[in-house]
Amino acid sequence: MAEAETTGDDGLITVERLIEMFESSEESTDEARRLAERDRDYHDNKQLSPEELTELKKRGQPPYIDNRIKSKVDYLVGLEKQQRVNPRAWPRTPMHEDDADSVSESLNYVADRENFDYKRSQIWKNLLVEGAGGFAISIEQGYRDEINVVLRRIPWDRMFWDPASSEPDFSDAGYLGTVQWMDYDDAAALYPDAVDKLTSTIDTAQVADTYDDKPKYSVWADKKRRRVRIVQIWLKRNEQWYFAEFTKGGILKAGPSPYVNDQGESDCELRFQSAYADRDNNRYGLVRELILLQDAINKRNSKALHLLNTAQVVSRKGAVDDKEKGRREAARPDGWIEINDIGDDINKAFQFNTRSDLAQGQFLLLQEAKNSIDLKGPNATAMGDKAQGSAAASGKAILASQQGGMIALGDLLDNLRRLDIEVFRAIWYRIRQFWTAEKWVRVTDDENNVRWVGFNVDPSRVMMASPEQQQMIAGVVKNVAELDCDIIISDAPDSVAPSIEQFEALVQLKQLDTENEIPFELILKAAPNLRDKSDYLKMIRERREAAQNNPQAQAMQQLQFAGAKAEVDEINSKVALNMAKAQEAGRPEMQSPQAPEVPIELQSMKTMAEIDKIEADTQKSYADAFKTEQEGRLAPMKARQEAIDRQADRQSREQQFRQKASQAA
Repeated sequence: MAEAETTGDDGLITVERLIEMFESSEESTDEARRLAERDRDYHDNKQLSPEELTELKKRGQPPYIDNRIKSKVDYLVGLEKQQRVNPRAWPRTPMHEDDADSVSESLNYVADRENFDYKRSQIWKNLLVEGAGGFAISIEQGYRDEINVVLRRIPWDRMFWDPASSEPDFSDAGYLGTVQWMDYDDAAALYPDAVDKLTSTIDTAQVADTYDDKPKYSVWADKKRRRVRIVQIWLKRNEQWYFAEFTKGGILKAGPSPYVNDQGESDCELRFQSAYADRDNNRYGLVRELILLQDAINKRNSKALHLLNTAQVVSRKGAVDDKEKGRREAARPDGWIEINDIGDDINKAFQFNTRSDLAQGQFLLLQEAKNSIDLKGPNATAMGDKAQGSAAASGKAILASQQGGMIALGDLLDNLRRLDIEVFRAIWYRIRQFWTAEKWVRVTDDENNVRWVGFNVDPSRVMMASPEQQQMIAGVVKNVAELDCDIIISDAPDSVAPSIEQFEALVQLKQLDTENEIPFELILKAAPNLRDKSDYLKMIRERREAAQNNPQAQAMQQLQFAGAKAEVDEINSKVALNMAKAQEAGRPEMQSPQAPEVPIELQSMKTMAEIDKIEADTQKSYADAFKTEQEGRLAPMKARQEAIDRQADRQSREQQFRQKASQAA
């Protein structure tokens, strides 16, 4: 389309071009969205079609669903909750080193205020099932004109994007956008200057628009419920981001992006992420590759059950009067079948033939499908259902097996981490740009130790505060806009097993550390999954610094050191005295005459003889143990043989007695 056809007289993109971009995106992803809806249905236990349910009902067979998909998704959602992350700010210049901690506190403050962890878990679930999700990072004016950073979760079915984008994080997209349906009255209150455009959209809609065969993306209003569809789009043109909010009747609001990054460049409000992208740029999640195997499990089981519950009937011609009635009665567990007397054995005239061989084949295929789906995504080992080797494997073996099973999830976890970094960077951009007034942020939930960080606060004011107030201030930043920091994400533990092994090794080394060369602080840092570890380390550092700055504490420490040194000196003197006594007792004139020294050859021969004797005794012990074991194994057999022999002797004597009795008669 020519540029003149896509822009108006003022050089801006027309609403017709915006609608075309939106509908083009929806049309190109229509099939992928239908598959995503199916993937969600499979996760929600809706895995059988209406036709399949009707057929099962006709058979009188209950539907069977073994939902392996939901178990895998639930495990990965739980894994994400265990490995939640915290943002950290690192200074880019030495002059901002003291302010970096305050920036970290501000990021955590926004994340806690906006419930980032919960929204992240929901987006992670969208990535696993439908394959896409995202955040909108904006600002709003709060109480007393305070500027707050707002995080809004964008569900997968409210997103659209440039269909030419192929990167999982949509970094190459020319435009991104969101869609929402609003009541006409709410939309009119939100856009008071564009009521005529909203009214035009409602008036042009048909009453039955939402029920005809048109695709969803071509429906812009519901006249019966008086609801209107509003689209927000963010476009990038010449390194500048623009936004527009529009509906079918026209543009409601538009302009350049109000946001900039830390380099002063234009920034987009939206941060999208997908799990995987195929060569047609369609987005999909982990569930997509499990669908066929899940179908195989459900259908193989239903088929095997059907084969076991049905049987073929083989009969002589004329064995029954009504074949259809006989067929129905044969299918019933309490059926009554009357057989005509045709002069043949009833089992030959009428018999059932159950195809158990086919049922067995279906069971084998069912087991194969279960094994295959268990190897997809988080396998049974990673989920802790079983560990390789023994069923009673040790905790370390289970952790190591889980770590090996998690390797296949590397791409998924990297994509989630990428989204975390982008979101926290966007939060920092908003803070840096819009927190221009004085602002105080509480950085601890401890009621007995409330701590605050001040932004855009003159440090001289803090120096003038009372000592009690100064103790409550964790830090101040004079000018947020001048800060220059890198935002990183604290690593979630890649593996618990190596961390535990490292911690245990340090503990064992500490037990051998007689010179106290391994500090306790190092062991505390290596402790895996220790909650509030940073608080403990900070407490240790503060106590050490307080002791260094306290003369009385230093004097007490020196006194303790002197006492300990005196105790060591006393022990050393006792050791020296004991050694002197031992030397005096060992003088030649006090010792008894020594026996002549034995040649080294004889000593070696004696040693070898003792070793041979020990080996012989060991072999004899092994032989005795083997003999006892064999006797124990043979004892039941020997007892049975003796019983058989006694029975044979008794029978022989009885036979001889009967023979003598018959001869005497």
